[in-house]
Amino acid sequence: MALLAAGLCVLVVWVFVRLLRPEKFLLRRVPGRPNGLHILHVLTVYMIFWVATNLALSVAAAVQGVKLVEDKPVPVTVSLPAMFAGQLVMIIAVLTVAAMTFRHGLGRGFGLSGRHWISDVGRGVAGYLATLPLCIMMLFLAKFLLKWLHVEPSEHPYLEFLPSATPMWRWLVFFGAVVLAPVAEELFFRGLLQSLLRKHLGGPWPAILATSVIFAAAHYHQPQGIPSLFVLSVALGYNYERTGRLISPILIHVIFNAAMLWQKLG
Repeated sequence: MALLAAGLCVLVVWVFVRLLRPEKFLLRRVPGRPNGLHILHVLTVYMIFWVATNLALSVAAAVQGVKLVEDKPVPVTVSLPAMFAGQLVMIIAVLTVAAMTFRHGLGRGFGLSGRHWISDVGRGVAGYLATLPLCIMMLFLAKFLLKWLHVEPSEHPYLEFLPSATPMWRWLVFFGAVVLAPVAEELFFRGLLQSLLRKHLGGPWPAILATSVIFAAAHYHQPQGIPSLFVLSVALGYNYERTGRLISPILIHVIFNAAMLWQKLG
């Protein structure tokens, strides 16, 4: 409750400041991030991720004696190592493409710069707090709607696995959810996809909203979380456009995932 109260205060202050300076919210003057991205770059990175994940899934299943066709759902002890491999490959693929396509390189161009890391960290913490009340509100609304539609909400397999997991597997879940997933997803969704859409949709806000729809839809296996993830993605995309750097979106994503796991174990 204290965290939610702090978030409401930060959100109110942010709205008040944006009303005084609407140009900041409208993103009229933001870093340009010139690049030569093409849709094939994004699709290629995703296909590399998909192939790497499925190859690793087959290897992990063979090592553990799991038959993927018969054993449904796939055990977390199989899917987690596969996701690790896929996300690591995705990170490498995104950085390779970004290094080739962004005019000013990975730092000033793509946004992997630590030049203003103190302000970016502060922005990340404030961004999480301001987004938290909105995400919670959307989660409650989604659960109410699903109940009204008689649709049973489904929890993420990793969250179901945590209470019974050994300490080693808990740490692996935490590392995957709090480190690898935020880094890989922010590099791909914000760094590549949002930058590409910004070029073709005519501005930051259309790109933020379109990316957020895709980001939320990518988590279709958690229907009750889709509206919250859309709101979270808007906050992530907004922070990327405001700064031109990826530190604050990654940090917001890290805190969001860490808080969700901590609540599950609390």
